[in-house]
Amino acid sequence: MGIHRTCMRDQIRNAIVSRILDGSAPPGTHLKEMALAREFNVSQAPVREALRELEALGLLEAERYRGTRVRTIDLDELREAYELRAAIEESAARLAVPCAESDLVQLESDLKLMQRANREHDKDAFMDHVVNFHRHIVQMSRNSLYLRAWEHMAWDIRARIAVQRIGLIGLFNDERRDIVGALRAGDGEKAGRLLRQILGELLARLAQMQQSASAGGDGVSAARA
Repeated sequence: MGIHRTCMRDQIRNAIVSRILDGSAPPGTHLKEMALAREFNVSQAPVREALRELEALGLLEAERYRGTRVRTIDLDELREAYELRAAIEESAARLAVPCAESDLVQLESDLKLMQRANREHDKDAFMDHVVNFHRHIVQMSRNSLYLRAWEHMAWDIRARIAVQRIGLIGLFNDERRDIVGALRAGDGEKAGRLLRQILGELLARLAQMQQSASAGGDGVSAARA
């Protein structure tokens, strides 16, 4: 796959996610490959790849003879993804010790970039740096299967959903600083507990959303997940 085609796939994917999140593509909206290809001035190949990726994430649903539509999903899928992420990151933090100085410097750099994005109220940049921070800890475990499983869940997309619907921007800065401090001190157990604490808070918020959705008696769309 060429670099240009990959970049176009990502641009198309991100544009569709933005439309889902801002409500301009609500559940039930049909997405047509040819129309999207004309809009982005590309062949249908990168459009098809973007749609398939979002289908795998549960944001879209392909219907035989009817094309692809934005789907309605329940919050169980996002909750299960966060549960798996919590297990991976907690274990990864333990395995990351002893840490290379270059890795710790990278984590500290991510923290500074998060703080700057938070001050500038740049949600997208903030979540990009959050994702990089957590991905780097998984990478530091030196467990390739952990990293592959973590990346397969496409946290760049799920993080955008979370910040849009759960309101996460600016949270857990102190806990992340403590995680870096624990790793620098060689305490992988403490770092793992702190990671579990952060993700546990996200899971608690998801549980509250599920309760609210159940009380309302209607479905929860992908845009609210």
